[in-house]
Amino acid sequence: MKRQTFTKQAVWQAAAVGVLAVGGVLFCLSGQIGIGQTYRQMRVDDRIIGYAPENTDMDDIVRQARQELTQKTGERISGEVVWSSEECRKPFQKLLSENELKEAVENILSEKNAEEKQRVYTVAIDEYRANFATMDEVESFLEKVKASADAADEYGAVIADQGSHVSGILTASLARRDAGAAADEKVLEEAQASLPQAGISAYVICTLEEAFADPKATYETGILDMEFVERVNVFENYVDADQIADVDEQVAEVTKEKESNKIYVVESGDCLSVIAMDHDTTVSSIVALNGLDSADAMIRDGQELIIAVPEPDLQLRVTKGEVYEEDYMEEPIIIDNDSWYTTKEVVQQEGTTGHRERNDVVVYENGVETSREMIHQNVMVASQAAVIERGTIIPPTYIKPISGGRYTSGFGRRWGRMHKGVDWACPIGTTVYASCAGTVISASYNGGYGNNVVISHADGRLTRYAHNSKLLVKAGQHVEQGEPIALSGSTGRSTGPHVHFEIYINGSAVDPLKYISN
Repeated sequence: MKRQTFTKQAVWQAAAVGVLAVGGVLFCLSGQIGIGQTYRQMRVDDRIIGYAPENTDMDDIVRQARQELTQKTGERISGEVVWSSEECRKPFQKLLSENELKEAVENILSEKNAEEKQRVYTVAIDEYRANFATMDEVESFLEKVKASADAADEYGAVIADQGSHVSGILTASLARRDAGAAADEKVLEEAQASLPQAGISAYVICTLEEAFADPKATYETGILDMEFVERVNVFENYVDADQIADVDEQVAEVTKEKESNKIYVVESGDCLSVIAMDHDTTVSSIVALNGLDSADAMIRDGQELIIAVPEPDLQLRVTKGEVYEEDYMEEPIIIDNDSWYTTKEVVQQEGTTGHRERNDVVVYENGVETSREMIHQNVMVASQAAVIERGTIIPPTYIKPISGGRYTSGFGRRWGRMHKGVDWACPIGTTVYASCAGTVISASYNGGYGNNVVISHADGRLTRYAHNSKLLVKAGQHVEQGEPIALSGSTGRSTGPHVHFEIYINGSAVDPLKYISN
């Protein structure tokens, strides 16, 4: 009897331990599995998406799902969903987290958005976008864009995975239509393999030429290559029906010239009218963009100007082989003279004109020549090169003769007469400095120049400093660059206190602003 009682007690103890162990496990899982608690069966558009705790805020989850889906896709999510729930006590049901509920709602919203919108193929060129209903329309669009530069229709468009490194995005290019059969077959296979990976059904507009014959070896003429300047991407998209573009309208839009700003660096001999003509713009546009005083405003070498240049959204780069005859001159033979300044050169032997046939490879962008390279020539009459002796010593630099001052007048015609220098207004007594080292050849009163100083420099140039109130140097005195030589004033023919500065080369006055370094 005692042994039997002990056995029953042990059994009951073991059972109690088991129940506690199972209870502990179930308690640990109670955050994910509904056990003996009230929870909700969640439906979205009559679709059961799972089970969630009683206090789940589905309105907030739907709102978050729409926001995050919009951020992911970059599109407006217009579809609406209706959610409902009912109490459920069925045990051992997995409860979804808020993130899992949100993901399920995102999937339903994405499906509804696709259903409500129309699938299109979007062409993206920088900031430009156009949506076309079919890939045939994309083909037509690209073919029409290049048509003006390809009258013989030698090139066609290719859309394939060309290293965009972005899933779902293809790149459009141009290729010669007469590529060899083997190349065609290879390109066809590659394109058909790449298109499904990008999410677009297998579609090849045209074949891609695998290799180009070297134009330098064959001296071909006509179009050697054709390509889009800008990167042209194509990808699937879903948009409202009213966002689908018309092919002809978009061809006109993408080829229409629009103004874009570029920087032009002024060169010697430039003036605003010439710059405007060369860049197909107006002087008034240059004046406005650069804050210049007027169309007669002075510009100088090295100055940067903003130029509004007309450019289409999509440009064509066409490489052509050209053959023509021309007179030509051989490049001159230069003999260095280490005792002369670089400003001095002497022709020791005149060159003679020759005649030749030349083969060029020329690159045009949007019809404008951007580069030209001669790849072959057939000389009919040889040219003899000129022989020129030229100095190698860099001439001394010239600095502005005063610190500060307000620029008031430039070099050139003024008030019906020639103004041979430039003027800076400044208070009387402002220090005037030697623009370059040299020897003072004159320091005296000189009629309209008033109290003036003239300095001769090692490169043969002369500088003049006029209308001073006081002279600080004498004739025959050597001065260094930046050494005080006078105090500014308003002597002679002057309308107010200022410094008048001139530079002479070979006895002729030149524009000082083209020679001073500051």
